[in-house]
Amino acid sequence: MILNHLSRWAAFVSVAIGCVTAWASPAYSQTYFELGGGWTYLTQTGPSSSGTYSHGINGRVSVGQEIAPNLRIRLDVVGIQFNRNVQYFPPCASPGCTRPYYTTQSNDVVGVVANGLVNVDPRGILYLIGGPGLYSASVPSAEWHVGVSAGAGITVPVGARLRAFTEARWHYLFGSTTGPSQLFPITVGLRY
Repeated sequence: MILNHLSRWAAFVSVAIGCVTAWASPAYSQTYFELGGGWTYLTQTGPSSSGTYSHGINGRVSVGQEIAPNLRIRLDVVGIQFNRNVQYFPPCASPGCTRPYYTTQSNDVVGVVANGLVNVDPRGILYLIGGPGLYSASVPSAEWHVGVSAGAGITVPVGARLRAFTEARWHYLFGSTTGPSQLFPITVGLRY
């Protein structure tokens, strides 16, 4: 099981590096790259017997292109990892020994999301973002879902071309899932 999670994260990193190197041409002066990570909040789905989910962590690698003064497109590779705590009652030989036990399972969601970004102000500090995506969820077995995301972000210049950003997103996975169908990552990072 641990090997399965490591191979999923290795695939996430490989796709992210491939996206960055594919668009890394100096001819595109309006191309930018982002690297960030942060926290993820999850919604509880399914019956309470299926377990509870802890808040998780996230990582994101993105490459984007400015197509108009206040409009950009961006491709994200997103990875979210969280734990699922499952309660169970083992059989016991005597009455009164049925106290609950918990086991923790590591779960993750990896997605590729195509986004449109619109600047709310002319300086490009506040922006709105949204778009469709394809997600692979391991909760606890592999599931594929089409989904959408929407959110907002703030960027602050820290150099000639370097910016720091904070972004809050909502990801919704369509179809029935054994894990959470709504993910709320808050990501901080750098854009170059």
